[in-house]
Amino acid sequence: MRKLFFFLPFLFFISSCAILDVPKRIAGYSVQKFEKERKGRFSKTFDLTKKESFDRTLLIIKFLRARVTSKSYKKSYVAAFDFAKSFDYCLDSTEAGFFIEEMETNKTTVTVICNNSLLAQNLSEKFFALMLDPPKKPEDEQF
Repeated sequence: MRKLFFFLPFLFFISSCAILDVPKRIAGYSVQKFEKERKGRFSKTFDLTKKESFDRTLLIIKFLRARVTSKSYKKSYVAAFDFAKSFDYCLDSTEAGFFIEEMETNKTTVTVICNNSLLAQNLSEKFFALMLDPPKKPEDEQF
């Protein structure tokens, strides 16, 4: 019985690495929900480094008055919600994912994904325009 107690968790762990994502899914911090979305997926390539794209993404999310739920520079994504302050046709709990992929030196492709395809389309248009002409950082403003 004791061996079974230690063997079952080990078996679950070996059977799938997705088990590590379960706590994140339960807490609502998983980005796995964006993987299968096709209609609400928009991409554009920019002449920016991965770091520049990541930093601009965070700045734009703040500019749009949304909130970041999770982010990872190493895994190249930012997940955010509460876009209802900037867009009328979504709930404040509607989440969007921003995925950054390095193409070559100083080139990245940013993909905006949301399960609400109307929000994804309008958010991506606004986001891509702001990526080209980013808003000023608060410390850049003169008083």
